[in-house]
This record gives sequence, structure tokens and C-alpha cells, in this order.
Amino acid sequence: MAVFKRKTSNGESKYYHYKFMIKGKTYTGVCKGCTKKRDAEQYEKDLQLKANELSKQKSLRALVENFRDEMAGGNSILLSEAFELSLKKPRKKQFSQKQHESKRSYWLDFLAFLNNEHPQITKLSDVIKKHAEEYIQYLRTEGRYDKKIEYGSGDAKKSYVRKHNLSNRTCNVFQNTLREVFDLLAEDAGLIDNPFKHIPKLNNEYQSREAFSEEELRLISQKADSFIRSIFSIGITTALREGDICTLRWSEIDFDRNLITRKMLKTGNVVEIPILPPLRSFLLDLKEKHKESEFVLPMHAEMYLNNPDGICWRVKKFLNSIGIKTTKKIPGRTRQISVKDVHSLRHTFCYMAGVYGIPFLVVKDICGHVSEEMTSLYQKHANVTMKREKLQQMPDFMGLIPENSGTINKEQELRESLIQLVNRVRLYYNVH
Repeated sequence: MAVFKRKTSNGESKYYHYKFMIKGKTYTGVCKGCTKKRDAEQYEKDLQLKANELSKQKSLRALVENFRDEMAGGNSILLSEAFELSLKKPRKKQFSQKQHESKRSYWLDFLAFLNNEHPQITKLSDVIKKHAEEYIQYLRTEGRYDKKIEYGSGDAKKSYVRKHNLSNRTCNVFQNTLREVFDLLAEDAGLIDNPFKHIPKLNNEYQSREAFSEEELRLISQKADSFIRSIFSIGITTALREGDICTLRWSEIDFDRNLITRKMLKTGNVVEIPILPPLRSFLLDLKEKHKESEFVLPMHAEMYLNNPDGICWRVKKFLNSIGIKTTKKIPGRTRQISVKDVHSLRHTFCYMAGVYGIPFLVVKDICGHVSEEMTSLYQKHANVTMKREKLQQMPDFMGLIPENSGTINKEQELRESLIQLVNRVRLYYNVH
């Protein structure tokens, strides 16, 4: 329709008006500031272009809405329900209960961010790249959005506030989890694109735990109380993680076959670990002391199940008290990272096994590593001192006269015991 001036009691209106229709919808109004017909016609033309573009966008939105409703059975997917729905989708690899809880906590942190920063966003399809980018950037600069941590239950329930940033690796784990949920529910939710898909990840810059040196292990053996000694005695001979050490059950130990069979908390993988004579004696003593409990270490199990951080705190307190530094400052991080703790026992096991010739695949099988790369990473702990000590064990092929002609018998007893361990492991795997 052409522009026009309205008739009033005082004659025609000062400004021109417009009236046009697009896809059955009528648009009317005043051509603001237009007293000349030519200006009014241009104003209407510009407005028609904008209205037509808006109509297209609304049509696309309606198409997406209809597609989503059809695929989801007429129900939009709420953000509060998305994580549980994603668990019902088939996956290439199932994760353990501990991983399940961690992933849920990542999702809940994202929801806390949306609830406070974008409360109008309630459905999976409402989340766009802008929201994803804001959250990921917050993680990288400020850490978790919900900084309050609670543990325990009842009267023993406690809480604290996180004050540190996240590592690059942890930020990437958050991002991977969120992207996974959107990927799994993309078709059901009618998503055109995953909002986390094109956000670049950080370089992992993974800082591995450090293995304990033989000197440190001897010091720990001399100074440890029964609580600490139990953790180290089982950890150094089995390569079990902290949670698996603390919650190891008698039902998982077969003394007739001298075998531990354990479904690992972190990965859900089942490992079979030979019980060598020193560990067998130690376990039999514990069996006599704790025969009424289902757990090998009932005190450790109770602490781990109620406050898992308490185990690591107690171990690190002990290590620091005997002069073993447990943390290291890393550039770009607001807090020091842990380099010596219970998990270091796995690294120590892998490193020592490599040094004393236990086959790589045997080590990988005992540790329950998914990839060979992870086992290799654990075995890369040789520092200059360790390298020198191991090189000193090599024969003098050329008959050279050493500067100190005294015979080098340092750590001979430990070396012989570890060689015996190697032979027993080899014998076990040859038999089985």
C-alpha cells in the first residue's frame, strides 16, 4: 500500500502514515519525521524489508520448534532434566559411579551459572554459543561458578568455599562434559548446532605427580604410623588408587590364588593383581585384626566414604612433617599443585616396574590403564639422581678402574628384593 496522510478535524495529519501486509499480518504506523511523501515511501520500504526479514526468522524458529516437538514427542527438554536424559543414551564407553557424580557436578555448575546470569534460559534449545562462551570464559578466569563445597551428612556435614582457579585440563574436562550432553540430546532437542562445539580448548599442560624416590620410601617406612603405613604398603605393591585402597574388601581378596580382583572406582575396569609374599603377610595380619569388617582398612573406608579429602590431607601432612615436599608452584596457577600424595604411589609402581624389567603390558594390566600412553606417562619419572643410580648398576664392560675402587653395594638388599618381585610376577603370568 502507498503511504498516506490521515484526515483529522483540522485537516490532514502533519506526518505520513504507512500500512502494508506481509504473510497475513498487517503493519501500520507513523512514518516518523516524514512530512514529504518521498521520505515516507522510503521509510515504508525500509520497514517492509525489516518486517520481511523478521518474518523469515520467525518462520525458521517455528520450523525448529516444530521439528523439536516432533522428535521429542511434543515435550521440550528442560535444562534441569537434560543430564539425566543424557544418561539414557548409548555411549561408546560407560563410566564409573565416581565419574558419573563428577560429570553431574559439572552440569549443575553450568546450570547455576545460567540460573543467575540468564534466568530466562530454561530449555536446552535456548542455550546459544554466547551463553556457552560466557560460561567457559568464567571457568578459565574465575574457576567454578558455584564455589561452595559440602561433604559429610547430618551433624557431621561441613562445607568450604573454593578460592582457586582451575587447571587447563580441568577446564577442558568441564567443556567436554557439557558438549557431550548437548551432542547426546541434539536430535531430541532439535538443535541446529552444539553451542560448545566450536569453542577452542586450552592446552592441557598436564602436570604429572612425581614418583617417590627409593630414599623417600625408606624414610616413609621408618616414620609412618599404622594409618599411613597401611596406605603405602598396599599402594606401592598394587598400584591401586586412593579410593580403591581405602575401600578394598575382603571379598575381593583370594588368598588361595593369591589374587586381588577389584572393580576400580574411577573407571569401572576390573583389574587382577597378584599378591606377593610381603603383601600377603601384611593382609593376613590385618585380616586377624579386622575380621569383623567387610573392609580391609575399616578406619580408612569410613573416612573416605564420609570425607575423601581427609585421607589425602592426612597423608600430605605426614609427608610434609618428614621433609618431603608435596606441592609445587606452577606459573599461571593461583595455587600450588600436588606432586606428592597417595596417587604418587601409582607413578612409583609404574616407574619401578619399568626400571626392574616388568613387561609393559603387565604393568598396564595391573594398573587398569585404558591407554598405553597413560602407562608411559607414569613411567617417565627418572631424574638425574635416579638415572645415575641405575647406570651404576651396569657392568664395567671395558675394565675401567673407578675413581673410588671401593665396591658399590648401595641399596643391594632393595635391588635383590625387587628382582625377586619381578621374577614372581613373571612366574605368575606364565602360569596364568
